[in-house]
Amino acid sequence: MDKKTKNRLIKLSITGIILGFLSELALTILYSWQIDFIKSSYIYFGLSIILMIAIGLSIIYMFLRIIMVYPLGSNFHYLLHFAVYDVSILIGGSLGKVILTQVINNLK
Repeated sequence: MDKKTKNRLIKLSITGIILGFLSELALTILYSWQIDFIKSSYIYFGLSIILMIAIGLSIIYMFLRIIMVYPLGSNFHYLLHFAVYDVSILIGGSLGKVILTQVINNLK
């Protein structure tokens, strides 16, 4: 594996873990709100949709930003790099869920 590919994979992994953690944090905060007027209205629905769109766009933007520094040779390599990125997002989200569950349980 050449140095560019190794750097790209490291950046994708770190960015994916951070984005997964932040996404889990944002979703946990949004869905744990106990305010009745927000949950029962269109404001809550709108905030949920906006948050999902923002998370999706940030995931795609960061992937393209990292990949475009060193463009890849074939479509298969893009797929493999996105798979690494996706798995790192899942790891970051799972890690965030474990940490947030521990924090919430300790606060109760």
